[in-house]
Amino acid sequence: MFSSAATRTKIHSLMQQLRSYPFLRQKENAERCAMLLETIDEQHAVYSQLCHSQEYFVQHFQTILQKKEIEEDDIFSLLEDLLILVREKTLRTGTPHANDAEIAALAHVLTGTDWAKDDGTLFSETFFYKVPLSLIHAISSDLHGKTASSRYPTQ
Repeated sequence: MFSSAATRTKIHSLMQQLRSYPFLRQKENAERCAMLLETIDEQHAVYSQLCHSQEYFVQHFQTILQKKEIEEDDIFSLLEDLLILVREKTLRTGTPHANDAEIAALAHVLTGTDWAKDDGTLFSETFFYKVPLSLIHAISSDLHGKTASSRYPTQ
């Protein structure tokens, strides 16, 4: 998904919008989004391969990419979309493989005041519970499949 030329062109356009338009109330979040978009662009193959389990956030991100111009009201939800992608990628690859923007993004969630583990929002439920559980389920299913195939080898 993130590796297609059309998607990468849209990511570049969105980065330019975020860094050139004066989003007064969301200036810091706009810059966070731009930095994360830059990371996704640089690591597009990794993100394409690893980040797809949280359909709502991926679909919302694609909707934002389709817009001609982003509005200030879109920035916070875009940030949430990007944070979910970063969460999934870093859980799959480990934080030692995260760059500075990804580490700062995770710290923003974990130490900031915008979200809490049990605040009842879709974002928090997904970030703190659904993404980690989906990875545990994927690993468990993969291990179960390998164990079953090693017990019953095909000839």
